[in-house]
Amino acid sequence: MEKEAAELLVRTAALEAVREFEKSQKKNRKVKVFQNAKKLMENYNRICKSVQEGVSELSDVDDGEELEELSAEDIYINSIIKSKLRSIVMIAHIDKCLGLLEEEMIRKETPEKYEAFKYFYLEAMAPEDIAEELNCADRTVWRWVSELTNILCVYLFGADAIILD
Repeated sequence: MEKEAAELLVRTAALEAVREFEKSQKKNRKVKVFQNAKKLMENYNRICKSVQEGVSELSDVDDGEELEELSAEDIYINSIIKSKLRSIVMIAHIDKCLGLLEEEMIRKETPEKYEAFKYFYLEAMAPEDIAEELNCADRTVWRWVSELTNILCVYLFGADAIILD
C-alpha cells in the first residue's frame, strides 16, 4: 500500500510541476511579446534614421546564386543591404499598426491615450512632461502607454501576441 501511495504522490507532484511549468511558459511568452513591442517602439526612430541615412542601396542585393563566388566583404555588404530591406518592411508594418492603434483610440473616444503613447515613444518626451501636456498624472501616462503597448502587440504580432489560457 505504501508503494501505491508513494507512486500516487509522485504522479500528483509531477502533474502539478508540469502545470506550473506551462503556466510560467505562457507568462514568459506574453512578457516577451510585450518586451519586443516595447523594444521596437523604443528604437523606432533609430531604425528610421538608419534606413534614411544608410549608404546601401537595395538595388545592389544579389539573388543568392552568386553567393559562393562572393568575397567575405561582399557577403557582409549584402547582409547590410538585406538588413536595410527588413528594416524598411518593419517600419512600414509599424506605421500601419500605429495608424490602426490611433483609429481605435479615436473610435473609443480616448485620443489622449494615443497622444501620450506617441509623445512617449515617438517624441521621446518624459512622462512628467506628457502628464503636464495632457493635464493628467504621471501614473496615468504610464498606464496609458502600457495599455496601448499591449494593444499594439496584437497589431504587430497578430495571434502570436494572444496567449490563450
